[in-house]
Amino acid sequence: MRIELPWPDARLNPNRSKGRHWAAVHHVRGKARRDAWALTHQASRNGPSYEVGVPVPLRITFVQPDRRQRDRDNLLAAMKPSLDGIADALGINDYQFDPITIRREYGAKPGAVIVEVGDVPL
Repeated sequence: MRIELPWPDARLNPNRSKGRHWAAVHHVRGKARRDAWALTHQASRNGPSYEVGVPVPLRITFVQPDRRQRDRDNLLAAMKPSLDGIADALGINDYQFDPITIRREYGAKPGAVIVEVGDVPL
């Protein structure tokens, strides 16, 4: 299953949220989670179902909107609310996402994140 998500809001980047009160980014996290749930729900209507407790591989491709260098760990951390929304829509817990493969490529603005769930080629 392939899900195309919008580029994560800059406020979700851990380096940007340090020292901020949790409420300052609460609504941004909620929106990212709801958007990911809706897009996953739409993509999974005729897709496979996943068993609770069974590992589900993920491949996340960050289509960067520019050529700035970004740390993979920060990119993944910014995706936490979206991954929760994907897991919610699939009826599983996000701890089941294993292994997680992270790729980066350069694209055009506004950027995107392509999440491929299940058996995906490397």
